[in-house]
Amino acid sequence: MRSAAETDLPDGVSLEALREVLEAYPVDVAILFGSHATGSAHSGSDFDVAVSFRNLEPTEAEYNAAFFGLSADLSETLESADVDLVDVRRCSPALAESIFDRGLLLIGEHRDVTTLRRERTTGELPTRSPRERLEEAIDKIDAHLENVAVPATENSSRDR
Repeated sequence: MRSAAETDLPDGVSLEALREVLEAYPVDVAILFGSHATGSAHSGSDFDVAVSFRNLEPTEAEYNAAFFGLSADLSETLESADVDLVDVRRCSPALAESIFDRGLLLIGEHRDVTTLRRERTTGELPTRSPRERLEEAIDKIDAHLENVAVPATENSSRDR
């Protein structure tokens, strides 16, 4: 992966300003990817930024504040409402592979990127069909609503 410090960023993008924003949040790794990283951006291109948060999981209350706050601050810094922020730990393995192959490292260490890449692209994630994922979600909802007066389904042997 190329480092943004070793590469020219797109016109109007200040590496120092981006780093300042990113370092204000619990971000271990930040990668610019997509057309702005490959040099194929045009006037309508959005900014794609992948991050890995340090010790912050989506189940924690602080996650949304950090994620959406960072997205808003990046939009302000880049002077664009078209900023797509991606948590690299939560995206698909295929997208992660593309990010690691073509992205520009904004902050973080190459060894951390290597570890993330191995975690996200080795294919070790379980693959389930959409139907299996839906059934699991329904089962979780049913379990959650078990003590509610009106059940989510008529009975436990439902037609799916």
